[in-house]
Amino acid sequence: MHRQRLLTAAVLGPLLFALLWWGGSEVFGMLLLGVSALCLYEYFSLNFQARPPVQGTGVALGLLPVVAVVLWPDPRFVVPALYVSFLGSILLFLCTYRTWTTPLLSWAVFFMGVAYVGMAAAHLGLLRSLPLGREWTIFLLIVIFSGDAGAYYVGTGIGRRKLCPAVSKGKTVEGAAGGLVLNAAAAMILWFCLFREMDLRVLVPLAVVIGLIGQIGDLAESMVKRSVGAKDSGSLLPGHGGVLDRVDAALLAAPALYWAIAQGKIYGVVCR
Repeated sequence: MHRQRLLTAAVLGPLLFALLWWGGSEVFGMLLLGVSALCLYEYFSLNFQARPPVQGTGVALGLLPVVAVVLWPDPRFVVPALYVSFLGSILLFLCTYRTWTTPLLSWAVFFMGVAYVGMAAAHLGLLRSLPLGREWTIFLLIVIFSGDAGAYYVGTGIGRRKLCPAVSKGKTVEGAAGGLVLNAAAAMILWFCLFREMDLRVLVPLAVVIGLIGQIGDLAESMVKRSVGAKDSGSLLPGHGGVLDRVDAALLAAPALYWAIAQGKIYGVVCR
C-alpha cells in the first residue's frame, strides 16, 4: 500500500503540475470537468449503488455549476446554476417518490452530493480565473497535498490520540498537527518560488487556515464513506483509493481560498 501510494504520487504529481502550469485555461477547464465528473460518480455510486439512472442524473446536475464557471468564469453564474440543479433534484424525486423508502432523506443525500462537489469544484474554476490564478491554484493543491502527507506520515509514526474516532479511526491529533506544520512549510517554499511580492506573515497563516478547512473536508468525506460502510470512494488511484479520496480536502478549501482572495482584498494585505 505504501509503495503504491508513493508511486501514484510520483507519476501523477508531475503530470498534474505540468498540466496546471503549461496547459492554459482551456486545458484546466477540461481537467476540472473530468475530475469533477469522477468525484460525482464516486459519490453517487457510494450512496445510490443499485440506481444507475440516479447516479447519472446526479453527475449531470452536479456538473452544471462547474460547466457554468468553465464557460463564464464569474461567481454570479454559480448560484443560478446550483438553483437549476436544485430544481432538477426536486423533479427527480417527485417523479420517483414511490420508489424510495425514505424519500426526504434520499433527496437530502442526493442534493448534498450535487452541492458539495458541484459548488466546491466550481470555485476551483473561479480561483483559476483570478489574477495569478494559475499560481493560486498550485498554491492550494500543494498546500493541501503537503498537509495530507504530513498528517498521514506523522499520524502513522507517532499518532496516539484519535482525532474523530466515530468517523475515522486512522486520523489522529498528532497527525492533524503534523499536517498543519507541513501546510505552513509548503507556504514558505511557495512564497520563495512564486509569491516573493507577498507578505509571508499573511501567506503562512492563510495556508494554515486552508489546511485546517481541508482536514474538515477530509473528515466530511470519511463521514460519507462510513455512513455507507465503504473504506474508499473508489479504486482508480492505487494506494489512495478514489479520486474523491484524493481531492476531498482541496474541494472544501477551494471556496475559502477564492473568497479570501476575491473579497478579502488579499492582494492589498499580502503585497509589500
